[in-house]
Amino acid sequence: MDEVRYEIAAIKLVLAQATEKMEALNGLIVSSDSEETAPPLHPINGIGTAELTRRAEKLLKWNRFKTDMFDFGSGLFADSCWNMCLDTYICDLKGKKITVSSIAHGSGIPMTTAMRYINVMAEEGLLHKTPNPSDNRMIFLSTSAACKDKISILLRHLI
Repeated sequence: MDEVRYEIAAIKLVLAQATEKMEALNGLIVSSDSEETAPPLHPINGIGTAELTRRAEKLLKWNRFKTDMFDFGSGLFADSCWNMCLDTYICDLKGKKITVSSIAHGSGIPMTTAMRYINVMAEEGLLHKTPNPSDNRMIFLSTSAACKDKISILLRHLI
């Protein structure tokens, strides 16, 4: 029975790798009319931005579901920093600006704690804080290039 499980796991791995290669090739196909019809490719193994976004959104949704299922107010199953970072990454991929307060409110933890975590992640070089030129009270968040690359690598390895 273990041999069958091993073979099934090997087949699943080959299928996942083939699917990934097909997605990369599909991303390279550009119609002669417009280059904008093909999804932009990400430098990590040719996975398109749309696929990275899909994976990140699915992971964030799963993380929140897991927290809802197992966390009864103790915070033991919450990944607040990871979720805030992932949420910022998704906004970056979509080209949307996100404010510090939006990420903090969406984290599900007290605002002061979320702000402290955001400041630490900024100090660690994971997030960038940029003031809004039209409203100095508003700060935009984005992931650093190094953070984007690391998250992309993690998402690329999701099966």
